[in-house]
Amino acid sequence: MRRRLVTYLLVLGLSMLQGGVCARAQAGNQPALDEATWLAVQGRLNQFLDGMGRIYDSCKARLPVSNDVQLTDGYLRMIDNRLRSLELNLRSLNVRWDNYYPTVQWEISQDEDLMDSVEHFEMMRQEAADSLEVRKQMLQALRAFSEAKTYMESLDSTYNNLGKKAFEMSLTPRTAPLLEKQKMKEQLIFATVEEKFEKAREAEQLHVVSARHMDELEDAYAILKNKSETIQAMTYKPLIQRIKDYLLGLAAVAVLLMFVNMVHAKIKAAREMRQNMKKYKDALKQNGKDDYPTI
Repeated sequence: MRRRLVTYLLVLGLSMLQGGVCARAQAGNQPALDEATWLAVQGRLNQFLDGMGRIYDSCKARLPVSNDVQLTDGYLRMIDNRLRSLELNLRSLNVRWDNYYPTVQWEISQDEDLMDSVEHFEMMRQEAADSLEVRKQMLQALRAFSEAKTYMESLDSTYNNLGKKAFEMSLTPRTAPLLEKQKMKEQLIFATVEEKFEKAREAEQLHVVSARHMDELEDAYAILKNKSETIQAMTYKPLIQRIKDYLLGLAAVAVLLMFVNMVHAKIKAAREMRQNMKKYKDALKQNGKDDYPTI
């Protein structure tokens, strides 16, 4: 009886063990890996996952940009070196991965846990690469913004000289050809201003510059645009015509001032009338007369 019971238990144990092995094989549709091979591959995958995780976190981190910090060449160079270092680390890890993965591709295909680790690695690798590209675009936008700001600031004296020369050349008909050359020269300069300004606006879209800094750049652009339009509008006019235009301009200003003064006087009279009516009503109430004439 005892011998029969032991035999039964041995058969049952072997059946359960065989069932477990079959279940694992059926899950992967392949023979199960031995434990030593699985541990070796999983340990190596964990090393790759740890390395990619550090790169992934650095690539997803915000750029070290502050609205209170001046965008100097050294500051932009620091950000550039940081991104270059990240890109180099990512490339190095990719090379090691591409060399290792084909050697264990079959073993990995036999186990779902190993395949999940590979899938997680590939996901982090792609997201890290995408984030790095976005941050490189941000750096390029910061450079464009800094270049536009510096270029516009350097044109202040240039436009003052251009405007002065253009005005002098518009005084006589003999210098009219020179005036046109001066205006063509100014057009080329302002075309560069517009090009740099449009590139700088990408910094606002990528949220790497503050609204205050962008407003300052737009103000500088508007000032140069106004000077450009003034220079382009210059042309030779006889002295009589210039005097007439000047007087017409003065007359227009005088009419505008008269209109403003008239509006101001009407507003002042209406305010005084309301005050007088209020005083009259208050006086009637003090005398006990709530009924007062109205219009």
